[in-house]
Amino acid sequence: MIASLKGHIQILTMNSLIVDVNGVGYHVHVPLGTAGRIEPEADGRASFHIHTNVREDAITLFGFATFEEKRLFMRLTSVSGIGPKMGLAVLSGLTPSDFIRAVRNSDVKALTQISGVGKKTAQRIILELKSAVDDFEFAELAPADPSVGGDMADDLRSALGNLGYRENDVEQTLENMKGSIENAADLEPLLREALKMLR
Repeated sequence: MIASLKGHIQILTMNSLIVDVNGVGYHVHVPLGTAGRIEPEADGRASFHIHTNVREDAITLFGFATFEEKRLFMRLTSVSGIGPKMGLAVLSGLTPSDFIRAVRNSDVKALTQISGVGKKTAQRIILELKSAVDDFEFAELAPADPSVGGDMADDLRSALGNLGYRENDVEQTLENMKGSIENAADLEPLLREALKMLR
């Protein structure tokens, strides 16, 4: 079973990447923003904590920037009805600290903002994990001080912040994307453009 990988990131999409380890490319599913939280070593290689999910028809790798994120993912997927893909969606929809805060505060509304998580699922997550997340401590994200305004800019700023990018880098990227933001009708193309600039 693969528990970790160290290699060069070859191909990066919003929620997966290819890690080249000595000429072998591993397809790794990751929460949104993982690439932004990874700090490559001097030789350009990046390390990922891996959960290997084995089924009869597939072996799937899920990667995380820190061991604590992987550990939280394992706790989350221990909840009845929450598989690895749903677990990844949850950790893509909320930062680890926001997710833990929502569970500790029984914040059903915060959890139901995640795509695919309904009220019953959110209540089940809270019920089964409330006493199981006491040993997790993640650094809190500092609130952003916006400079580029507008609803679309605010949505993009929030998305990039949730993905783990530094405030200064986010604000500089938004400043460089002013024209695109003003003419945008959808967030996803903006997010893709921003991620390319932040790589």
